[in-house]
Amino acid sequence: MKVGFMLGSMHPFESNLEALRMAEALDVDSLWLPDHLLGLDHPELRAESPYAQMVEDPDGWLDPFCVSTALAMQTELPLGINVTDGTRRRAPDVARTALTLQHMCRGGFNLGVGSGEAESLVPFGYPFDKPVGRLEEFLVELRCLLDTGRMPQGGPARTGIPLESGMGKPRIWVGGQGPRMLRLTGQYADGWLPAWSMEPRDYAAKRSVIARHAEAAGRRTPECGLFRTIFLGESRERLAEALERQPIAKLNALFIEGALWERHGIEHPAGAHSRGLVDVVVYDLDAEELRALAPRIPFELIEEFYTFGNADEVAQRFETYGPAGLEHLVLAVGMGILGGGEAEIERCTAEFARLRKMLGEI
Repeated sequence: MKVGFMLGSMHPFESNLEALRMAEALDVDSLWLPDHLLGLDHPELRAESPYAQMVEDPDGWLDPFCVSTALAMQTELPLGINVTDGTRRRAPDVARTALTLQHMCRGGFNLGVGSGEAESLVPFGYPFDKPVGRLEEFLVELRCLLDTGRMPQGGPARTGIPLESGMGKPRIWVGGQGPRMLRLTGQYADGWLPAWSMEPRDYAAKRSVIARHAEAAGRRTPECGLFRTIFLGESRERLAEALERQPIAKLNALFIEGALWERHGIEHPAGAHSRGLVDVVVYDLDAEELRALAPRIPFELIEEFYTFGNADEVAQRFETYGPAGLEHLVLAVGMGILGGGEAEIERCTAEFARLRKMLGEI
């Protein structure tokens, strides 16, 4: 199984260089950067968030395409975006950027795209109606441009940038797991990179759907990935205890869909029909209600979206995905709940090194 590593893409830029060197030392297979505009903490609760204490400003997201450009000449590893959306920029502009980066990145460029999240769209005035429909229009144009150099409707619109580098073409990865997103993945993508938690049997079933759509479109089955945020420590039990001591960190559960909250006997503050990461804008929620809610959030609910444990426990969680078709696991390492600082970074790095070795044997 390949292992990808998510860089922070936060200000200051130098922190990304440090993470890059650490990832190279850990012998990962790929590097990825997120594309966000707002942070994940409520501004009135920020001072209490253990994660926020580790960055200068939780809203200080750098442009991941610019960061990729700066890192391109620093590493032989493939670089990727996990993921941008099809709303803020039209496909011709994104295709030009992807082709530019493909020629700059020594290991090639992976362009992750999705239908978008409200938090990076609505507060900034971008539309959030029919997000999957917008993505489909985007993908039709993007695929045609990257394959032929021309827009699908013909005419003079074209790019003169060579469509391949020594590393081949830029690769499109689609993040999503709904029926329509699975179809789009099979029809247009080179890779599948869902961020939602699912059991291995569900993963295998969705992979089969993608494969059928790819075959119908005359394309190869996309490389199958999965993105997860993990928290590494002495053990799952110790990490659960750490969260109980600083319950504000439990508000990461806001990005889990309301139906799962309901299953765990608690109501999502945005309602049972909330899609979590897709439509929650943390800034719109009441800070005092969130502060009162945090201690009541069960650890088992947080585990619906995040993975906790030492290297052995985390590897055991993912080993059953290998037979289900998982080929490329992309990991972000969550920080802060163990006190932060150099001590936590060193502990997590040591555990990640062990984890990477075990995952590579799956």
